Amino acid sequence: MKNVLIMCRSNPETDPRPNRMIRWLKDHYHVTVLGQKRMALDGVTSLALTDAELPNGGSASKTRQKEEGRGARGKRKLPKWMNRLRKLPVWLLHGLRLLTRRYDAIISSMSRASDAIVGRLAERRFDLIISHDCSLLPLAFRIAKRRTPVLLDAREYYPRNFDDQLRWRLLSKPVNLHLCKKYLSQCDKIITVSDGLAREYAREFGVEPEVITSLPAYHDISPVPVNPEGFRIIYHGHAGYSRRTEVMVDLMDFVDGRFSLDLMLVRSPDPYVQKVIALAEERDNVRVIPPVVMNEIIPFTSQYDIGLFLCPPTNFNLKYTLPNKLFEFIQARLVVAIGPSIEMRKIVEEYDCGIVSRDFSPRSMAVELNKLDVDKIMYYKMQSHHAAQELNADVNGERVREIVQELIAG
Repeated sequence: MKNVLIMCRSNPETDPRPNRMIRWLKDHYHVTVLGQKRMALDGVTSLALTDAELPNGGSASKTRQKEEGRGARGKRKLPKWMNRLRKLPVWLLHGLRLLTRRYDAIISSMSRASDAIVGRLAERRFDLIISHDCSLLPLAFRIAKRRTPVLLDAREYYPRNFDDQLRWRLLSKPVNLHLCKKYLSQCDKIITVSDGLAREYAREFGVEPEVITSLPAYHDISPVPVNPEGFRIIYHGHAGYSRRTEVMVDLMDFVDGRFSLDLMLVRSPDPYVQKVIALAEERDNVRVIPPVVMNEIIPFTSQYDIGLFLCPPTNFNLKYTLPNKLFEFIQARLVVAIGPSIEMRKIVEEYDCGIVSRDFSPRSMAVELNKLDVDKIMYYKMQSHHAAQELNADVNGERVREIVQELIAG
């Protein structure tokens, strides 16, 4: 069997897109995974970025904790202002490198483990390297040594990832732009998640990504009947400043008494997340509920009536977003409720599986929700049921395996 290396900066256990690719390929190839954490999956060799920082394969983070007197016995952590002060030289050096356009030095500093990882992985001969982040491309090409094809899953349009945020534009955009200019043309294949992102990559960098949408596994379930006494809405995922998640909470001030909203948010200490939670707690028709593990999202959410994602296009990627959750709503046989997002709207209108508000305001979405009744909700649920037969990972998995086979065959 051929050897495939799959790299991601996220946790491959919980990040849907690399997780699906690993599962599609593991029965056909010897798969090695390099991610933020190790994953426990039969037939897969897994490394964590932190493991590779130490020659003996130990956990660097635990070692640093012991060195700093912050081990497992719960010794007091340093105050925030002291931690920030300690990081000041790093930020000054980062700023100096930005001013002098030493982007490769910045990229190298982002991956302090690179030398150790290359040393480990160079012992094996890979037939294909798959990167799920542009920032890992320098590492991918160091391991490839110009003899191994490289596939990039460009899940975002990296030069404009968070271009609504000044700090990101100043500190990260120049580095991402440099990465794209230097490495995209060297990739043997690029895939991405939506037509809008593919067009922009082609326009700006002269590459032609193939669109592989983020479809979940098929679930053999049927739409749950609607309770006429109350219609249940679910949002699951991250709460983020760029996504303006509070808009979905504000929406609940304008719907009638039949509706309630549950927010199943990814846990985070981010102050913005705490703000959203506080806003939810002020309302009787909104709850924040604990998240479930990734493979339980669809069975759990199928008990609801409506999947909600009202996401203003505050940056380029959100303008053309086509997220996992849209297809998970469909696979859960829910009514899909979205704003007029370009890529999501095409899916909802093609399959007639939900409602699209006139704009991204809470009042606009409330108008569309308030029009719903039991019969209409059940109609849209059945439309999602039909769409789920097509919009599932089986088709994508087959295409990804074809791409991998073509790349390995040269």
